[in-house]
Amino acid sequence: MHSDLCGPLDTPSLGGNRYFLTFVDEFSRKICVYLLKEKGDVFSVFEKFCARVERQAEKSLKIFRTDGGGEYKSKDFSKFCEGKGIVHEVTAPYTPQHNGLAERRNRMLVDMARCMLKGKTLPHSYWGEAVTTVAYILNRCPAKRLKTVTPEEAWSGAKPHVQHLKIFGSICHRHIPDERRKKLDDKSEPLILIGYHPTGAYKLYDPEKNLVVISRDVVVYEAAS
Repeated sequence: MHSDLCGPLDTPSLGGNRYFLTFVDEFSRKICVYLLKEKGDVFSVFEKFCARVERQAEKSLKIFRTDGGGEYKSKDFSKFCEGKGIVHEVTAPYTPQHNGLAERRNRMLVDMARCMLKGKTLPHSYWGEAVTTVAYILNRCPAKRLKTVTPEEAWSGAKPHVQHLKIFGSICHRHIPDERRKKLDDKSEPLILIGYHPTGAYKLYDPEKNLVVISRDVVVYEAAS
């Protein structure tokens, strides 16, 4: 497993985050992204990530490669890796090519997120949602190392569907259930598409209420900004 931390970014995300942490599986090329408020959160996120992926893959994490950043060299981090039997490979200083897999993925995430924000003229505060959406899309796209499967299929064994993918930042209308409106109220409300939920629903953002909602009853207008 390769990992790299990117940040701090000049503009906080909608959730107040300034960093994002990337984990890349060398075999499947699957990307996992976590948004962080502080560099000190890296170890707690790594603990949760390790428990989750080992349970899902039914395999143990063996080798963990990172650069020599202080967020990866704390005493708690070293103690955790020793207790789990994880070999923590720290690359030599000023040699990012030794951790090139994670470095390239981070650059790709930032470049694609920038294009998505520019394409819909969204403010920089949407970068966190854009980065996680890019990771979601890349996991469902062909990879050079994988010949016949996508990273998601190589990781889970299940072929992913892409019919639900829509243009990031599009205007959409979410249906309001009858129980939550009066007779003459609008049946839908305009929101902004900012990502995808693991259940298959869409993540939508209401800029007036500063609220993220999850819904499947959505009509997306991809040409609208």
